[in-house]
Amino acid sequence: MSEAGRQPRVELTRPEPHPAGALLGLGGMLAGVLAYRGEGPWRETLAAAGLGAVLVGLVLHALWRRPGTGWRVDFEARRVEPLGTAGEAAVLEGEGWSIAVAPGERRSHVAIDLRHADRGRVARLLDHPAYGRRPVQQISALADVLAERLGVERTGPRA
Repeated sequence: MSEAGRQPRVELTRPEPHPAGALLGLGGMLAGVLAYRGEGPWRETLAAAGLGAVLVGLVLHALWRRPGTGWRVDFEARRVEPLGTAGEAAVLEGEGWSIAVAPGERRSHVAIDLRHADRGRVARLLDHPAYGRRPVQQISALADVLAERLGVERTGPRA
């Protein structure tokens, strides 16, 4: 959020699991199965090492994140463009633009939408889980910063 207040551009992306964790887990599973099906004195040890690789892969998949799809907001050009997601770039010219805080796609998510009075929702800039009051306050504060820097109205509930 503090980045949105200072930078000329900000990227609002959804974090995704890095594929290395899944690849390590699948490789460990394959190695463990092959080791267990084979013969030899090290069979159980190699199968256990394969299981260990699967567990490390699960932890990496859960914790190692990379930026995924989302939106780039260029404050100077008053432009919003998609990053790896479906949608069209929008230039905020004229009146009727607003940044709205709204319920997200899932029950416990809060979203920030770019809206236009005539077109409705133009882009869902952010859809983030909001368990508890602090994340809702952070998302609301981010919406305030986006609206102020883009020079548009801010609508929706404030936390």
